[in-house]
Amino acid sequence: MIFLRDTTINDAPLVMAWHSNPMIQSGFYTLGNEPRPLSWEEHHRWWTLTTKYWKKLMVVLVENDIERPIGIVRISPLEDFSPQLSFTIGEISLWGKGYGKEVVRLALEWLKEHGYKHTHTSVRKSNKRALGLLLSLGYVIIGEARKEEVWLQKKL
Repeated sequence: MIFLRDTTINDAPLVMAWHSNPMIQSGFYTLGNEPRPLSWEEHHRWWTLTTKYWKKLMVVLVENDIERPIGIVRISPLEDFSPQLSFTIGEISLWGKGYGKEVVRLALEWLKEHGYKHTHTSVRKSNKRALGLLLSLGYVIIGEARKEEVWLQKKL
């Protein structure tokens, strides 16, 4: 079972470790071409600046009554009629086991519960796994967001 919970500053070091992994960075537009470890200052600045306008939710897996964070969902900007949804499964050993799909379903439910009617996201064209997952959940490609990046939208 998985669930989403609000993040706290105590989650920042774990998220930084995930975001410093080259396999995860390859899916990021800003770091995908030049994977490198993040500095704490750089990550903390991102964490702090995004806290006001973004909703960050930790993905928590429950196995044998033990809860452990395995990823993060980012929804932004909250004041937009169609916020962007992005997610990371930080535990690479769990890729391909259906957790990403369940995470997106839970995030879509969160958006609906908070009155949103649409959402969008962008995915690097090389990230075939995420692209296939989003298309299977009803996202539609509406164009190119940036070079080598697909823009997708979904009506809720």
